[in-house]
Amino acid sequence: MAAGDFDGAVGVYQKLVKQVPANPGWKLNLGIALHMAGRDADAVGPLTVAAQAMPQVFPAHALLGTSLLRLGQAGKAVAPLQRAVAMRPNEAQGRRLLAEAFLQSGQAKAAVGQLAALTKLEPGDAGAWFVLGRANEAAAEAAFRELAKGFPESRAFLLTTAAVRRKQQRLKAAEALEEQARTRPALARADALAKEIETFNDGARRAFTQLGALPDNPQIHKIKAETLRAQGKHLEAVEEWRAALRFDPRDRETERELAASLYAGGQYLDALNTLERLLVHEPDSPVLYFLKGDCLLQQGQAEEAIAPLLKAVSIVPARASLGRALLAVGRGAEAVPHLEAVVGELDTDGALYFQLSRAYTAAGAAEKAKTALAESQKRRQ
Repeated sequence: MAAGDFDGAVGVYQKLVKQVPANPGWKLNLGIALHMAGRDADAVGPLTVAAQAMPQVFPAHALLGTSLLRLGQAGKAVAPLQRAVAMRPNEAQGRRLLAEAFLQSGQAKAAVGQLAALTKLEPGDAGAWFVLGRANEAAAEAAFRELAKGFPESRAFLLTTAAVRRKQQRLKAAEALEEQARTRPALARADALAKEIETFNDGARRAFTQLGALPDNPQIHKIKAETLRAQGKHLEAVEEWRAALRFDPRDRETERELAASLYAGGQYLDALNTLERLLVHEPDSPVLYFLKGDCLLQQGQAEEAIAPLLKAVSIVPARASLGRALLAVGRGAEAVPHLEAVVGELDTDGALYFQLSRAYTAAGAAEKAKTALAESQKRRQ
């Protein structure tokens, strides 16, 4: 173990456990060795036994929770990580892992408390402030969904929605909602949810303000990029993603966001260069293949676009692009099933039905082509 030969340690501890199966300490060490060797699925069993037998031993709970989290079992990871945090409340990594488990299991409100404690332990951690802001946003959204579902006619819901409309500068809509709210009675649960929404939104603002006050960091650039993208300012977002990448050029998640913004901003050549780098590390990603294929198609390289788009057919928009690419190279009959599969879901202006009518014509289906063309004209109007 001390030499870092965890696979070797696993074999030794397995023999010890077999010789003395009632000794929880050997099972703990076996679990630790398996965990350190990256064999989390195998580590869970002995770590679970150790945690039950030794409820006050920190590594048993901490590593059990971490292994479960790595395995994508965030809900199961919460309890052992809570136990670990209770034993060592001033250990930042435990708080960080517990917050991640809460977030992955859809418990944003619980995550907020852990992240708030984490930012007190490590006030200079830009990542902690960033995730705290995001967790507050997610908690506000969860509270709003509960309010909308449970109390759609309540005064609290109408006033909360009116406040959103005012931020959107939709003043007439806001005034109409406020007028309706005057005649509605107060409901204790609805009012409490509205207060939660306000509190969490305020928490998000304060977290992002604290983040912005720190020395230049990647997280603040990511927030700016996401905000710009939401406003349709894709090329401005590109600059922020690039600024974030200067801190860590190997950050694949940020590089994927950069590629998406380059694509949305029409910078297809730069997007292709970025996508090629990403595909070296993620050769099975249908999203990356869709973006690559559509970039090629947008540049008039329909023949070259077909191969990557075929690898992305699990994504609905990719089938539409594949249909267009096949049409462009004179393979209209092959385009038919792809366009048929997505036209009802994606066509909002008649353009895709027009492509389908061309594909039907190429396939010799004149009546279907006529029907699709009529639908295209109807949608254009």
